Amino acid sequence: MSTRNSQSTRNQLQGNRVRRGIALLEVMIAVGILTFVVASITSAIVAGQQQSMEARNKIVGSVAAESLLSRVTQESWELIDEWHGYVEEVGTITDPTGAPIHGEWERIGRKVSVIEAEVQVTPLEVFIVGRTVTVSSFTKDGRILSTIERFVPEPKS
Repeated sequence: MSTRNSQSTRNQLQGNRVRRGIALLEVMIAVGILTFVVASITSAIVAGQQQSMEARNKIVGSVAAESLLSRVTQESWELIDEWHGYVEEVGTITDPTGAPIHGEWERIGRKVSVIEAEVQVTPLEVFIVGRTVTVSSFTKDGRILSTIERFVPEPKS
């Protein structure tokens, strides 16, 4: 009887060892899956932050371009041409009084282009002579964030 008990005890010990090995394998698989899930979530968060930063830059770039375009088109007809080639490098944007603007604006620059243009109004069969003012905002690496253009008709004399 003692032989049976010792054999039975030995079989139980061997069975326990096998179960422990399977449990360890299961833990290793679970750790691998958990690592994959955490890495996926982290990469999704980073991608979301990059998209958010890009959207913020585009919004600030659009506002910056629109504000400069407004300033240029308020000039008298004779002075609009003087804006052609005007550039505010990244980090040097100023408000209409000449004071530097800080914060998000320090990451963008602006440039102005003024070209002679004619617009045809087809229903009236009329050509309107004027200038097209284009303002672009750009990043430090030269990437264009926003481009806005407006046609300014020549005033009648």
